Amino acid sequence: MKELLYKNKKGFTLYILGCLITALTGVMSSLALSIGFSIYEASSSQEIVLRAIGTIVIGLSPVLLQVISRFLRIGFMRDVLIDVRHLAYQKMMKTPIEQFRQKKGDDYVALLVNDINVFEQDFFLSILNIAFSYGSFLVGIIVLFIISPIISWLVIGCSILIFILTKFFEKPMRDNVKRKQEANASYNEQVSNILGGLEVIKLYQVEDRFRGPFYGIVKRLEMIKRKTNLFQQNQFVLLEWIASTFQIAMYIFATALYIQGNMTLFGLIIVFNFMGSLIWSNVNGASMINRLNGSIDIFNRITESPHWDSGSETFEMTHSIVTKDLNFYYGEHHVLKDLNIKIDKGEKVLIYGPSGTGKTTLLNCLSQNLTSYSGEILIDNQELKKIDFESLLQGSGYVRQQHFMFDASIKDNIILDEVYDEERLFDILKQVDLWHWVTSLEQGVNHKLLANGTNVSGGQRQRISIARELYKDKEILFVDEPSASLDDETSRVLYDTLLSLDKTLIMVSHRHLNYLSERMDQVINLGELV
Repeated sequence: MKELLYKNKKGFTLYILGCLITALTGVMSSLALSIGFSIYEASSSQEIVLRAIGTIVIGLSPVLLQVISRFLRIGFMRDVLIDVRHLAYQKMMKTPIEQFRQKKGDDYVALLVNDINVFEQDFFLSILNIAFSYGSFLVGIIVLFIISPIISWLVIGCSILIFILTKFFEKPMRDNVKRKQEANASYNEQVSNILGGLEVIKLYQVEDRFRGPFYGIVKRLEMIKRKTNLFQQNQFVLLEWIASTFQIAMYIFATALYIQGNMTLFGLIIVFNFMGSLIWSNVNGASMINRLNGSIDIFNRITESPHWDSGSETFEMTHSIVTKDLNFYYGEHHVLKDLNIKIDKGEKVLIYGPSGTGKTTLLNCLSQNLTSYSGEILIDNQELKKIDFESLLQGSGYVRQQHFMFDASIKDNIILDEVYDEERLFDILKQVDLWHWVTSLEQGVNHKLLANGTNVSGGQRQRISIARELYKDKEILFVDEPSASLDDETSRVLYDTLLSLDKTLIMVSHRHLNYLSERMDQVINLGELV
């Protein structure tokens, strides 16, 4: 948070200035009212006119002050929200893949939408109210010191008491805000699960079965929100009672001073007008400090980068990849068991086996997508965990079973951030048997894919994904079920393309095993090894 404010220090200074200006609005209104009442003490018509003009001018000034305040504050609000969204995005990008997969996509949507909205609402509202409250308090205390120093000291003493009580509520308040945030995230996840299966629920007519759990989710969230709101209300009620009691006592004391001739009517009106705003400013400001701390906690959860013990060594493979006694568990389920294999540079390797033997898991371990394995994975005798993940990405590609498509053209989905080479792209389209289809499209390679490629077939999406990795031309290529959505003829064309590449190929497949086995340098049956 400090770095964010320092980066936007000019905007933050203007924002605070804009907030402090709002503090003058209440003071101006009170002064206008006091001057208006003081007209009764005027001794001449000229004095009456002057006081009337002063009342009108000062009474209208809050409107202009609000406009100026808004103008000063809006730039900082915009810049901070842009930075927070960028930081939240960077946090997701820096999250290790294994850790990223432990949450659902809706959790990250909630991070970018719900949590940021809560931060936006609480952070700026808190700063505005704190500046307004304590700014009004400071101006009011200065005025009261002129009218009655003893009342000013009593107000300061009451304010200190309110602040001390507020600190007792700080930790429970922050804990409640955290629970509320977690409850919102849980609600989003569970509702998403129900909506994700909505088609199945309707087809099997089991709406009643899921209605109860849905109502339970809603009830739990509302109970947590009610508890949080009740806690905030209890804090406010206690402070309200103290403030009200003190305010009445000061009214009585100021009236006694007026009756005794120790205070003018103008001074009495000032005390009556300022007393309420001063005390309630403290109550509001103190409670907003807790709310501000809660919003800072939310900011930290949104932007705090996850811990990742990534290596620092540069990836380089000149000889081989070796696994020694490699083990991997999903919970208590032992998937890879003391696996020992060796893959030489340039080899074409097929990995197959029954479902559940860890074929994809092995690929994910070798590509550093899973790092919680035991045993060793050595690249040229260098432990894989010591190699920088970004460096490994620069030297390896991965064709997954799920093929994500951006809402962009076929060309942009393939080249991504690489330099565009038309001849190279066209050659790759021919290699993955997409050339005839692409050239039949009205816009060719500029044909736009929509909603994760829903306007093309599964096989076309799969081949676009493979073309993406071929275009990047990495030293090692991990391929997981490349022919899952393809017919036999297209599969063989694709196999021959992959086998002709001058790179290390590590492929998982459960189809066309005879065809592949005859053409691979090494065949690993995990059903026998695991």
